[in-house]
Amino acid sequence: MRLVLVDNYKEPEKAQEVLRNLTRCAGQPIEVVDRSAPDLVRKILGMGPDLVFLSGSNSLLTRLGTRREYRAEMDLVSKANFPVLGICFGHQLIGTAFGSGMTDLGEMIKRFEEVRVLDKHPIFDGLPSSIEVAESHRQVLDRVPPGFMRLAESETSPIEAMCHETRPIYSFQFHPERADDIRPHGRMIIQNLLKLAKS
Repeated sequence: MRLVLVDNYKEPEKAQEVLRNLTRCAGQPIEVVDRSAPDLVRKILGMGPDLVFLSGSNSLLTRLGTRREYRAEMDLVSKANFPVLGICFGHQLIGTAFGSGMTDLGEMIKRFEEVRVLDKHPIFDGLPSSIEVAESHRQVLDRVPPGFMRLAESETSPIEAMCHETRPIYSFQFHPERADDIRPHGRMIIQNLLKLAKS
């Protein structure tokens, strides 16, 4: 499979960390494209990816100019004819691209947290109805955008996971790639997504 990560981090060490974690969970190489690459949409479309990951970021979509800065990536999501997974900030970008707004929690949520699965979607195959996953955010989507289904919730985020009703677009407020041997649910989710992308 051709897997591509769109890197939204401005710190190189953060980008390397997410790449290592995603590669470990996926079990195969992942190509990286910086979100500021010229003509991002054409570049990604020309790669013919089987799955594109949109990484997290320290940027905040409620800040003036952030949406403009990431407009090309939101355009990529709207034009994608391949599976896409948005993680944390990537989840927020997908929601924003399709019409959702943002809510600031007023504090940073940075811990493993219990997330309740609301829909037995294939992305949660083999998982219990309550999963434990890593969180690292201070903003959340304020509503499910039109055309999407809410798949999971937590105490701090009513939209922990969602997917498009007719297109292979998935997104998580949590960080599945930060799974470990004690809390493997995120890794299982990524493996399920790879199966869906192959089908």
